[in-house]
Amino acid sequence: MHIRTILMLGCCALLGACSPSRNDNAASACNAEIARRMNGRSFALDLKDLAAHAKSESADTLLLTSTIVLDKGLPTQDRQSYECRVRFDAQGNASVLYLQFNFNNADLRNAQ
Repeated sequence: MHIRTILMLGCCALLGACSPSRNDNAASACNAEIARRMNGRSFALDLKDLAAHAKSESADTLLLTSTIVLDKGLPTQDRQSYECRVRFDAQGNASVLYLQFNFNNADLRNAQ
């Protein structure tokens, strides 16, 4: 009987370790919001990198930063950094409060 209990607890612990972390949930919420705002425009981002760059701003808010590739593989391809602020409600659901792309103007040509 004890062996079954130990095996059951071990399986539960393994399943719990496989569930997405709070940072992963925040990164997924940011990805979904970016996809919604892109209106079909192609983009590529690294969810693991985004989750790794999550910083707690308060008990229920995270700020995530990373880079995104817009129009990947096209002549108009561009890489931008962005910030995404996510809040968690009492049930642990993530919602995006703020999304900002930080355009790099170093590549822009001087107006003539």
